[in-house]
Amino acid sequence: ALSFTANGLDYRQDVMPIFKEKCYDCHSSKAKKVKGGLRLDDEKHFSKRFSKNEVVVPGDWDASYLFVTLVMPRHEKGAMPPKNKGESLTEKEIRTVAEWIHKGAKIDGEKGKLGPENWHPDRLLKFKGGRVVTEQFGEAPKVKKVEAKWEIWSNKEGKKITARFHGLVKDKVDFELKNGKRVSYPLEQLSAESQARIQGLIDSPVMMSEDD
Repeated sequence: ALSFTANGLDYRQDVMPIFKEKCYDCHSSKAKKVKGGLRLDDEKHFSKRFSKNEVVVPGDWDASYLFVTLVMPRHEKGAMPPKNKGESLTEKEIRTVAEWIHKGAKIDGEKGKLGPENWHPDRLLKFKGGRVVTEQFGEAPKVKKVEAKWEIWSNKEGKKITARFHGLVKDKVDFELKNGKRVSYPLEQLSAESQARIQGLIDSPVMMSEDD
């Protein structure tokens, strides 16, 4: 078993190096497209996402969306890192992330509530073949996956299009049109209502299915 620290771990010192190696291709300023709008290389940005959509619930690693995606089977959509896009976290790395959350998810000098001692990851996390055996500590939260749906979007001039939203890349919206073409449209040129809807999709804990 790992020897856990008394005061918990620090994100920058203990957890960020893990994400830098395994997750930065999709979740940092260097990514061509920041998946889900979530950056793990910016502590202030990352910590603000904690309460918005339960990406991290300090003291409750089993309910933290981030942790659930890290231990999902690689073949399932929503698993992080995605299949064929990097190596899974090792058992030691998964335990480190779990302990960091359990001990209050300390980040940027701030720390949340601690988890109950009887729910300590060192006691409850069980592995088989390098993967977490979830039934050992209860059913992990389900990550809801939905297909991107066709919606009507409007710009500031009132013109409307029917398209599916696939993401936001450097302030440009990735839309799929009915003819199958993908287009990039400046976010600032959309109507206030469309911009708000896109922000809601980015902040949502729902996992959008990807075609790529």
